[in-house]
Amino acid sequence: MRLVITNVLILLLSSINLYGQTWTLEQCIDSAFANNQKIAIAENTQELSALKHKEVKSNLLPKLSINGEYKYFIELPYQLMPLSVFGGPEGQFKEAQFGVPHNINANVLLQVPIYSSGLMGNINKLETSQKIVELEVQKTYDQIYFEVSNIYRNAQLLKSQMVFIDSTISNTERVKKNIELLAEQKLANQNDVKKLELKVSTLQSYQANLDVKLQQIYNALQLLTGSASTIEVEDNILMIDLMQYKDNGNKDIEIIQLQQEIVNIDLKSLKRSKYIPEVGFVATYGTQGFGYDQSPNQFLNFYPIGYAGIRFSFPLFNGTVTNKRISQKNLELENLKLKEELTKDAQQVEVENAVLQLENAFNNVTLSEQQVDLAQAIYEQEEKKHKQGLISVNDLMIAQNELIQKQQNYLQSIAEFLAADLELKKLTNNISNN
Repeated sequence: MRLVITNVLILLLSSINLYGQTWTLEQCIDSAFANNQKIAIAENTQELSALKHKEVKSNLLPKLSINGEYKYFIELPYQLMPLSVFGGPEGQFKEAQFGVPHNINANVLLQVPIYSSGLMGNINKLETSQKIVELEVQKTYDQIYFEVSNIYRNAQLLKSQMVFIDSTISNTERVKKNIELLAEQKLANQNDVKKLELKVSTLQSYQANLDVKLQQIYNALQLLTGSASTIEVEDNILMIDLMQYKDNGNKDIEIIQLQQEIVNIDLKSLKRSKYIPEVGFVATYGTQGFGYDQSPNQFLNFYPIGYAGIRFSFPLFNGTVTNKRISQKNLELENLKLKEELTKDAQQVEVENAVLQLENAFNNVTLSEQQVDLAQAIYEQEEKKHKQGLISVNDLMIAQNELIQKQQNYLQSIAEFLAADLELKKLTNNISNN
């Protein structure tokens, strides 16, 4: 008895290990949001964009530096002295060397930007770029939601199909046993038994193929969710009501509009750079040292030096480079406007087609359900006739095949409806609001 219990426990543990824990769709989505690498990459990119913005913005802060320099002149610099200073003729000069061989400079330099069109433009561009990256992160979340939901529904579809096939196999085996008993009594043809055996074998082969596909889908679901353990979906694929979704815009269009905003910032910066100089405050304080190392007059003396002022830069002519850049940006802006119009038109058509697909899929579910009920009633009636000897096994198998087909069609129609609903939700930007 203890051995039997032990074997049962081992069997149960093996079953748990094979099929894993049952997860709801919401659990799979939450796990994917927490563990999926695509989301991690998108969030890292968002953080990187924020750091770049802070880096550029820090250029507005004052810059303080310490500078030092030492020079030893092997040959002192020459200067030309006019001879007229010493009473000589005008227009004649005599070279002379001035200075000492040892020169030391040390100072503290302060630089403060007052205005820079390029710097302000870069700051504004990176602020807009952060909005684009944020939208890209939202798109990544939406895509993961979309992929997990589709895979989960496909797994439920296969699982439900396997339940129907398993039920059909049981019914067919039951009929086969009845025919075998009749064949033993010479009341039925042995060939009918073989036909039913072939039918069972075909169904079992189909069931095995479905099981392989289901395991492949489970592997894909496990990869998306980042789960370390095997996942199993809920048994029933649930039908939902026909929904009407509010159009909440399109993230791709929002991104294009933000890209236009970036180009406009570039244009504004380029145009301002033609008329407004870059201005900065600069101040320094330090010391200069002069030394002489020849006996008997060696010395090393230091003298303070400091100044403060305004530094500006204004391009008078840069070879029309700025004008050419402005022309390029205008073309970029025009292309982005055309791309926005194209995306809006495509979005409208896709939404209209998705609505039609959803309504058609909903009608197909209702129709398929009616067909299943009708096929089930026909099969039950044919089974009664077969028991009464009124029809052959072939007629019964035809009714059974029709029932199997209608059951598969019904499940497929539900899956197609759920997929169409998810697609419309994605197109109308309702996944994030789910």
